Amino acid sequence: MTAPSQDAGFSIIPPRRNRLPLRGRDQLVETILRAAEPPAGTSRVPEEAAQILWGLGGCGKSLTAQEVARQLEGRGRLVWWISAKDSARVSAGMREVAGQLQAPESQLDLAWAGKARSPVELVWDLLNDSARPWLLIFDNADEPSLLAPADGRVADGTGWFRQPRTPNGLVLVTTRDGRQETWGEWSTMHPVRELAPADGAQVLVDLAGTAPGTLAQARALAARLKGHPLALRGAGTYLAEANRIPVGAARSSIRTYDDYREALDRRAGAGTRRGGSSGFDTAVRPVVQSWEMSLDLLGGRGLDQARPMLRLLACLGDAPIPYSVLLDPVRLSASPLVGEIGEERLREVLRSLADFALVDLGVIESLPAQSPVSHVVTLHPLVRELVRDQPDVVADRAAYHELVLDLLDVLRLRDPDRPREEEFDPDEPDKWASWHVLAPPTMGAVLDFLDAGDLPRSRADLLDVALDLARLIARYILAVGLPGQAEIFLERCLAGCRRIGVDLDDRPVLSLRHERSRAALEQGHLAWAEEELRKIIPAREALLGREHRNTLASRHKLARTILEQGRWREAEEELRDIVRAEYRVRGPEDRDTMTARHSLARAIVYQGRYADARAELAEILEIRLRHWAPDHFETLTVRHTLDICRYEQGDVEAALADLREILATDTAKRQVQHFAMIAARHTLAHCLIATGAAAEAEKVLVGVVADRRRILGDDHAETARAEADLRKLREG
Repeated sequence: MTAPSQDAGFSIIPPRRNRLPLRGRDQLVETILRAAEPPAGTSRVPEEAAQILWGLGGCGKSLTAQEVARQLEGRGRLVWWISAKDSARVSAGMREVAGQLQAPESQLDLAWAGKARSPVELVWDLLNDSARPWLLIFDNADEPSLLAPADGRVADGTGWFRQPRTPNGLVLVTTRDGRQETWGEWSTMHPVRELAPADGAQVLVDLAGTAPGTLAQARALAARLKGHPLALRGAGTYLAEANRIPVGAARSSIRTYDDYREALDRRAGAGTRRGGSSGFDTAVRPVVQSWEMSLDLLGGRGLDQARPMLRLLACLGDAPIPYSVLLDPVRLSASPLVGEIGEERLREVLRSLADFALVDLGVIESLPAQSPVSHVVTLHPLVRELVRDQPDVVADRAAYHELVLDLLDVLRLRDPDRPREEEFDPDEPDKWASWHVLAPPTMGAVLDFLDAGDLPRSRADLLDVALDLARLIARYILAVGLPGQAEIFLERCLAGCRRIGVDLDDRPVLSLRHERSRAALEQGHLAWAEEELRKIIPAREALLGREHRNTLASRHKLARTILEQGRWREAEEELRDIVRAEYRVRGPEDRDTMTARHSLARAIVYQGRYADARAELAEILEIRLRHWAPDHFETLTVRHTLDICRYEQGDVEAALADLREILATDTAKRQVQHFAMIAARHTLAHCLIATGAAAEAEKVLVGVVADRRRILGDDHAETARAEADLRKLREG
């Protein structure tokens, strides 16, 4: 499996701040900058290498981190921004960091598949060895356990978040958790408070100008909003818009700082508030009141759909939402929640929500401009959280689930026999960049639906839609080399199915169990995967038949678990039966048939029947060369297996010549650290020894041993085999 490209993976580029100044945080920013780059003649204490920004949602923690990132990036420092909202984003983001620090893709593949050293240790060794100064930011780490070691606490300092051992590095975390015991005594804690009235007034003036009133009036409104940055932003954008397009209706006559403050007082007196009496509820109440006033103003301008659209967006996952794909006007119009809405009206609603700072509209710069998922709408996490708690959203939860799944239904595959023609097939590498954007909001919506446990009685098909979407998400996560994250996601989905009372042998649930077994297989949990697949296969046979594509897929995964456990003859028997079935179902030249045949040939090679394997491989290669490029990676691996047969049969010169050709291709050079290409170099060394080129063979083996030690570890069987060959060559 190849690692995802930078563009296909999770972005770790810091968000770009808008042009408005960051008010009230100068001293905090300067403190963190000094920790990163102490003044000449001084050095920082160890705990200053790990900095924690904590405070209420929407208080400006991320904006402060963005300003630190901007300044340090301007000074030439490497800066990485990791979203810590879920384990998948943390893991994928740290993999991207390792890639930027020049870790070979094959090394990342093995580490993230659980077949080599720990990904955490791999990344942190690279960070601590980096000669270039860096800043690593974990944003929105409101669940600190996501950064903890598997069997410990964040404060242990052995997980993703830890204290750098190099003066070149600084780690910065934004979180709502301000407990020192959570982050360890080796971290420096910085509370991010609400803004003082003077700073809050400057925020209002930056947004709305002087038309709404004097600086003193802005200061009074800032104090009424308790200095909460998100509430200040809502009020400032409201007043800017109200004065830009003034209207005469009484409900829309709030145009000054005093008008806005008085309207807040009226709403508070009328009991407009979020349920609960905690300090958090009290602090964020102005945020709720300010956006409800903005939605009232939009309604007064004829945009009644702004309110349900904001609620709908909050019911998708906490991530940028590609609206040109997921917000289909036809499907939206069919829902009583939204009502008739055309493309132009939808654009107007989204623009208006953005104008009032309720959402942000942006473009993902790493994607082509024509990409269907490049244009996204994002809610502030606090806005999303509070909107989802609104009484009307809670009351209509089932209806919102139905609409969300109807919208997401566009991602499902319509013809599995023609995957390349499907727009969003997660198994196709050229679709991974799209799934990188689509997976987070879709994952959140699916898990919300399953966690709710209240299936809508009017739409029995919605469960099938949700489970099929879960399957596609899992296949994408597996395809980009994150089997551990796929396992976590699938376990949550299956737990939801159990709570709802769904039969685990139903067809859509069997698909999730199949992908869960694949995740175990990719991580090397072979016994568990074999046991589970032996339960899945008969269930699929009973529902679909022994030669249905889904049954064959599970049988092939079972054969792989047997193959990787060294039971070659048993694997051969099963693979022969699978290949015959693939011939009948998919045809002799389908890529899945080719994959099964290559697995069969490998099983034959491992048993020492080289002539039989060579005949099989020659046929596979002839078909592959007719349909795929000569340097396609899978074609090269088939050629290498064929060269093993040539070598073992004494046709050493032919094997040597072909191996030199393989390793000279651009594909092999790009994947030089892939374990398959290292294996080809090992076979090359055997051929060189057999032809008397001992000096060149020693040089090749030295490289093979070094690469296998680094990627597989000192104790791996392949490392030991290469070391034994090198030792034998040197001893003569």
